[in-house]
Amino acid sequence: MKYLISLDGSQQSHKAFELAENLYKPGDHIHIVTITKPKQPLEKGEELLERYEQLCAEKGIKNERVILKSQDVGIGLEQAISDYSIDILILGTRGMNTLKKIFINSVSNYAMNHAACDVIIAK
Repeated sequence: MKYLISLDGSQQSHKAFELAENLYKPGDHIHIVTITKPKQPLEKGEELLERYEQLCAEKGIKNERVILKSQDVGIGLEQAISDYSIDILILGTRGMNTLKKIFINSVSNYAMNHAACDVIIAK
């Protein structure tokens, strides 16, 4: 099974990582990904993924780090799903209330409606 874990440094994305960690079985592969805006430096994303890469190594989890540049996180995730033949996308939610969800198109909502794989959202 190939998992794509979307990480942004938030507590919710860490929960997504923990969920993937619990689902992981020998033979599985986890792609840890962060997405930056095109004009942002890559260093912050590198630091974030290095921490998670170390966590994977400590637990014997086979992984690959991916840093993408995209103006839109949802579209970036779609591209990564396609590029790496992902089976399951796992990401966190921003914890928005119902009213905000109506007016703001969240990444998790976008993924649920557009991803070409199964999606698990960690709360």
